[in-house]
Amino acid sequence: MSGNKRKHAGPLILVGLVVMILMACISWSSRSNNIIAGSFTIDDIQICEELDGELKPICVARNMPAGSPQVCLWFVYSRGRRGDSVEITWYLNERIIQSETLRLAEERGTRAFYLIREDASPLDAGFYSVSINCNGREKLMENFTVDAASGDVPMENVVIWD
Repeated sequence: MSGNKRKHAGPLILVGLVVMILMACISWSSRSNNIIAGSFTIDDIQICEELDGELKPICVARNMPAGSPQVCLWFVYSRGRRGDSVEITWYLNERIIQSETLRLAEERGTRAFYLIREDASPLDAGFYSVSINCNGREKLMENFTVDAASGDVPMENVVIWD
């Protein structure tokens, strides 16, 4: 190899090494983020009124009737780790109304959470959301509504025909 070719090969080797080091850092960073966030996955999810005797969802809907006393969030998860923190947060019109946290004991399983008022009165009409977070990271957000009873319609939404 001539001296001129050797002069140009040095910077190319250095650039190649820098690129390889950067790729290794990016790969390590991606793996460490997955370890921190966990690979918790929600495989199936249902919003329903209740569960049957075999703990399967019944009356599945995204629009609950007026007077509904409860709503159930049912989901199947996998790829969790023992000790993962899973938080379920319920919202009504974008305001937090209930939150609960559990620690996973198994890598996979089925969970159900109910939104029910302490006095067992019907849920308020409105736009609801429920989020599932694992180790502080949102994994899923589901929306549903509870219809207003016919007497609960605000006057600004009533059309009066002459």
